[in-house]
Amino acid sequence: MTDTVFIVIAVFRPDPDFLATQLASIAAQSHRAIRLVAVIADLTSAPLVEKLCGDVGIEAPHIHVPDETLDAVRAFEAGLSEALLLAPPESAGRAFFALCDQDDTWHPNRISRGLTALRESGADMVHSDARLINDAGQEIAPSMFDFERRDRNPGLRGLLYRNNITGMTLIMRRRVVEIALPFPPQSGVHFYHDLWLGLIAAALGGVKLLPEVLVDYRQHGANAIGAVDRSDAARPGLWRRLRGLNAMWLRREAASYALARYLAQSLEGRLAEVSAAGGLSHGAAHIKPLRPYLARRRGGTTFLFDALRFATKKQYGLARIASGFGLVHTGRLVWALRRSLTQGMVESLTGFDVRLYSLSPGMPPRHPVLEKHEPARSVKFEGLVDLRKRPRWRPEFSASLPRLTVLVPTLNPTEIFAGILTAIDIGVGLAERGYPVRFIATDLPMSSPSASRAFVLRRQSVGASAEVAGRITLHCGVQSETLPAHRDDLFLATAWWTAHVAQELITTQGYKQRRFYYLIQDYEPNFYAWGPEYADAVASYALPFEPIFNTRLLHDFMREKGYALGTGTPLCFHPAIDIARYSSGERPRRIGPRRLALYGRPEVPRNMYAMAIEVLARFIEAEGLGPEDIELISVGLSHAPVSLPNGLTLQSLGKLPWEEYPGFLRTLDFGLSLMYSPHPSHPPIEMAASGVRVVTNGFGPKDLSRLSPAIISAAPDVMALTEALRRAWAMGPVAEEERRIDLRALGLPPAEMLDLLAGRLATDLPGHIG
Repeated sequence: MTDTVFIVIAVFRPDPDFLATQLASIAAQSHRAIRLVAVIADLTSAPLVEKLCGDVGIEAPHIHVPDETLDAVRAFEAGLSEALLLAPPESAGRAFFALCDQDDTWHPNRISRGLTALRESGADMVHSDARLINDAGQEIAPSMFDFERRDRNPGLRGLLYRNNITGMTLIMRRRVVEIALPFPPQSGVHFYHDLWLGLIAAALGGVKLLPEVLVDYRQHGANAIGAVDRSDAARPGLWRRLRGLNAMWLRREAASYALARYLAQSLEGRLAEVSAAGGLSHGAAHIKPLRPYLARRRGGTTFLFDALRFATKKQYGLARIASGFGLVHTGRLVWALRRSLTQGMVESLTGFDVRLYSLSPGMPPRHPVLEKHEPARSVKFEGLVDLRKRPRWRPEFSASLPRLTVLVPTLNPTEIFAGILTAIDIGVGLAERGYPVRFIATDLPMSSPSASRAFVLRRQSVGASAEVAGRITLHCGVQSETLPAHRDDLFLATAWWTAHVAQELITTQGYKQRRFYYLIQDYEPNFYAWGPEYADAVASYALPFEPIFNTRLLHDFMREKGYALGTGTPLCFHPAIDIARYSSGERPRRIGPRRLALYGRPEVPRNMYAMAIEVLARFIEAEGLGPEDIELISVGLSHAPVSLPNGLTLQSLGKLPWEEYPGFLRTLDFGLSLMYSPHPSHPPIEMAASGVRVVTNGFGPKDLSRLSPAIISAAPDVMALTEALRRAWAMGPVAEEERRIDLRALGLPPAEMLDLLAGRLATDLPGHIG
């Protein structure tokens, strides 16, 4: 029987010439028994792939078009799942799997050399070196390993310091794929499929490196991750590296350490599951090198020894990573220890006396002995004022054309929530309409610039041209001393402090545009108690800007409060909720107690978690409900289970994966989702479209019951909400027509708003490339 290699390629808005070259190199492989599995991650490129496969002689490609657009990680996950289905279990010893990027070129012996090495070494995975080329096919570097200074034999733990496996060079055995699927969940893309697959293989039969070049890796502007030059010429000087050892460096190290720990624990859990199911014999997997990540308390010294070992081998980049991991690991233990202990005796007694004297007589006594102590050290003003309002970079007016500059607090995928996502979508939408767009992260450094860029580019509309990506740039305003700029740049602020940043840049740096655009998505002063943040948020609404309102409700609320709303007709758009995603699915038939879900976010005051718990308790008592009548679930943010009357418990599921969310909602009968704000939160609308009868609260002009009879809106007080929940309980199931929600009552569709905004920018942003 011939060894069959299943080649998985992920296709997302490809350059047709690059894709044709790649497919031709697959067709020219010296090993002929191949089966191509193409995942059409952009949902539109299937005809192109079929045509090109026919042109180069690839027979019977398996084309998989998913239900929604996929990033690279999920596309390869879907492709490997499809490949497993094509490879019958009885062929396990003769079925192998390889990964392929859409714009590289394979050497003719890429597959045959990998198969030979797998047989001879007994490893579970083989990967090779690659040559770097540019768009035109010209050589950038003869070896990716040398270019990136990769460790050629990192071992299992070393993969978590810096992955040396490039997915498009690997070939692996079937059991690696079977154990690796499904990939561990993640929000955004902070680890890639090749690392997870490599960890699985390294824990099993091992990973072998072929030192020869078997692939040409094409480096260009649209790479999902790209190669990183770590040559001496590209490395910053010693002084710059030392300056970089600050709180931001520590934050990056903490993020990297957290990812490594997450993957190590995911690997241990996955192997334990497979062993328990009989898929692995005892001792077949070896994860001892990962003990520093798996131990709850120990392990810090291992990282430090690794750092010394790397330093003696002059692998200083890896030494820095290992020492950073050791520092974070140790800091984690110190933090936990401090939290577990009380304050020292003197500090505790002093603190108690301060509170005691504040009651009577109202001030501490004068004590001559204590007053002879050294005066308290002065504190820096930076620790007392809100530096978010000031730009941390200087503009360098070197850009060749003006851009719309979108100021967002963060560009890290795991920290991006609905508000920032809306701002990103506006920027990307304007790039699709011909405007060059610059995103600047104002508050937090980018943990992975390539992951951030990939995340932003995934927000493009289906069918967007390849030119759009070239109009979008991402920059870190936290770590960069200067950023490229043009005198005619136009700013879009996305939170009250970024509005102050925009205004300071305009007034102090000589920008010609005197007004900025301001994306207003909530009444932000109400996020704070009366104080400086409240005052600064209010002050942002007095700056010279043109507003863009997330819903007409918020516009009406601001108008009622007497705020000036720009020089023209304000733009108002409705939430970008895909109603069909929720309303089109069929609700499953269920037996047993009815299910109620609370949108529970204890850390977010405007979601009124405590009030929602009180409402649930009163509702249960009033209706006399028990475990046989109702099941209570909380989604949003994780919290401890809550004991409620009559033996009921509210169990928290935390944040649900995006792809599972609609299916979960369709299993619910009732919802309780509160938002003490003029902004309409998404959950009540998503629940109603899913066939859930949901109770929410009104606020000023907000009354979501106008959108659908499935939504019951009540005054934001305990008794009114309890009565609303009792009415919902007595009502019948949600009818199909109640699930069809027209969001135009809340504003323009986002695309129409972007069309209007693009028209206005034609005069505000000269020199655009529409």
